[in-house]
Amino acid sequence: MASGIYLAVSLVLWWHVLPHASTVTTCGCGDAALTLWVIKWPAYALSHGLNPFFSSKLLVPVGINMAPNSLGLGVALAPVTWLFGPVASLNLIDVVSPPLSALAMFWLLRRWVAWQPAAFVGGLFFGFSPFVLVSLALAHPNFGLLAPIPLIVGCIDDLFVRHRHRVPQVGVALGALVTVQFFVSVEVLLLLFFFALVSAVLMGLWVLVRRPADIRGKLTRALPGLVVGGGVAVVLLAYPLWFFFAGPAHLVGRAWPNSPAGTVTNTPSDFVNGYVGAPLTGIMHLFGGYQGPTLPLLCYLGIGIVAVLAGGAVAFRHDRMLWFFGVLGLSAVVLSLGVSEAHWTPWRLFTHLPVLNNVVPINITVIIDTCVSVMLAIIIGHVRSRCVGPLRSVGATVAGLAVAALAIVPVAVALWPNIPMTVRPVVAPLWFTNAAPRDGSGRVVLPYPAALGGIQSSMAWQISGGMTFSMVGGGGPGIAPSRAGPEAPGFNVLARASFPLSPPPLPTASNLFAIRQALSGWGVTTIVVPNQPRLPTYDRGRSVPYAVGLFTAALGVAPTYRASAWVWNGVSTARPAIPMSAPTFAACTGTEGAGPTGAATATCVLHHSQ
Repeated sequence: MASGIYLAVSLVLWWHVLPHASTVTTCGCGDAALTLWVIKWPAYALSHGLNPFFSSKLLVPVGINMAPNSLGLGVALAPVTWLFGPVASLNLIDVVSPPLSALAMFWLLRRWVAWQPAAFVGGLFFGFSPFVLVSLALAHPNFGLLAPIPLIVGCIDDLFVRHRHRVPQVGVALGALVTVQFFVSVEVLLLLFFFALVSAVLMGLWVLVRRPADIRGKLTRALPGLVVGGGVAVVLLAYPLWFFFAGPAHLVGRAWPNSPAGTVTNTPSDFVNGYVGAPLTGIMHLFGGYQGPTLPLLCYLGIGIVAVLAGGAVAFRHDRMLWFFGVLGLSAVVLSLGVSEAHWTPWRLFTHLPVLNNVVPINITVIIDTCVSVMLAIIIGHVRSRCVGPLRSVGATVAGLAVAALAIVPVAVALWPNIPMTVRPVVAPLWFTNAAPRDGSGRVVLPYPAALGGIQSSMAWQISGGMTFSMVGGGGPGIAPSRAGPEAPGFNVLARASFPLSPPPLPTASNLFAIRQALSGWGVTTIVVPNQPRLPTYDRGRSVPYAVGLFTAALGVAPTYRASAWVWNGVSTARPAIPMSAPTFAACTGTEGAGPTGAATATCVLHHSQ
C-alpha cells in the first residue's frame, strides 16, 4: 500500500509530463541540457560499440570523462532512450525517484518502528523532501534518486546489530549497492563513507564506555561482511575507479577549481525559512533553469519538523537510536555550514584534504535528511505507543497522526506552488534537427550561444540531431575556465558574448585574435547561430545581429543561411579579422535590413574591411 501511495503522490507532482513525456521536461536548458546529454550518451555509445566511459562529442578537443557523471542512470535507461528518447528517460527518473527513495526508507524504518504509518511518514519525507524535489526540478537526478542509501544502511545494521541474514549474503548485497551508488552519484557515496566513519566513531565511543566487552563480538561478526562487501565493490569498480582518476579527460585537482573549497553552504536560518532568492529565480527563468515558481532551499525542513525533532529528543531522551541519529544529524548540520569568512567552522578541517575538498557542503543535506527521516518515524512511533488508557486505540492513532501532520504540513506548504512541477517543451533549432543529421559526421561545431558556463541549451540541441558532430563546450566541472588551457582568452570572450549578464565583448583586435586562436585550438569547422525569434530566452544568447557581427568580424567572411540559421563552414580557411570600434559595431548590429535577420549586419561588417 505504501508503494502505491508514494507513486500516486509522484504522479501528481509530475502530472504535466504525463501527456507529452517524450517532448517536455523541467527545461531543455541549463543543467537539464547536460543531464539529457548524460542520459543520451550511454545509449548512443552502446548502440555504436563505443566506450560509454568516455566521449569525444563534448568539450573538444579534450572530451569528457563519464565515470563521475551518473553513468548508471543512462545505462539503466538505455532501452527507454532508444525507444522514446532521452527526454522520456529523464521524466521517468523524475517520476520514479521519489517513490523508490521513499519506499527504500520505509523498508528500513519498518525494522526499527513498530507502527507502519510512522515508517510511512519517515519514508514520505525522505523521498519527497525539498532536497529530492528541488534536485529533480534543477535536473540533478544524482541527488534526486536516494534509494540506495537506506538499503546500504540496512546492510550495515544487519552486520552490526540485527544479524538476520547470512554474513556473506549481506556483504555481497552491500558491495553491489555501493557500486550502484557510485554510478548514481559519486559525491553521495563519498558522503556515505565519510559519515559511516563518523558513525563508527560515535558507536565505538558508546560501546567502549557502556559495553566494552561487546566490541570484539561485534567486530568479529561484522568484519567478514565488510571484507566481502569491499571485495565485491573493488572488483566491480576497479575499472570505473581507474577511469575516474586516470582515464582520458579525467579531472586534475578540485572538481570546481574556480570556486573556493567549502563554499555553497547551508545557513542555520535556511532550515526553517529558506527559499531560493528572487534574483536567482529570475536568472533561471531567463537563461536556463527550472521555469516554475520559487523553490524552497535544498535543506528546508520547516518549523514543524524542527519542533517535532526537538520536542521528541527531549521527551524520548532514553531512546538510544533517537540520540544516535540526532547526534549524527546535528554533526551533518554543522558540517553543512561549510567554510565561513566570519567565523571558524569544522568543515575548514577538510577543505585541504584530497577528494573531500571536492564536496559541496550543501549536499551534506542528504545525510541530514536521512537522519531526520529516521528520527521523525521513531518520534511518531513513540507518541502513539505512549498513549495509554481508554484512548489507546483511537487517541493513540490521532496523536501520532497529529505529530506527523505538524512535521509534514509546513514542508507541503513550501512545495505547494510547484505542485504539479512546471515543465517546458524541449525545442531544438531547425539546423540541429534538419541539417546536422544530413551533413555527415566529423565536424566540430561551435553553436551560439556557446555552452561555456552560461547558457547550456546547445547540449540538448546536439542530441536532437543524433550526435553526428562534436561540439565545443559542455557542462559540469570540465567547463571550468581554468581548464580552458591555451584557448582561455577566446573561451572567456565567447563565454561573455553568449551570456548576456555583463557588457558584451566588442570586436577589438585582441578579442578577435583570442576568438580565432580558440577556434583553431579547438579544431572548429562550423559555427552555427540559430535565427528563430520564437526560441525561448534561454536558447538565444545576446542577439542574432550581435553574434553574426562578432563572428563575421572574427572570420572576415559572411555566413550562409541554412535551416533558419547563420552558418560559417570552413572556419580554418577564414580571412583576416575585421577589428571595429564600438560605435561602428553598434551601427552594424543595430541594422536588420531586408531579408533574413543578420544579412545586413554581415554586409555592414564586411564593408568596414575595405
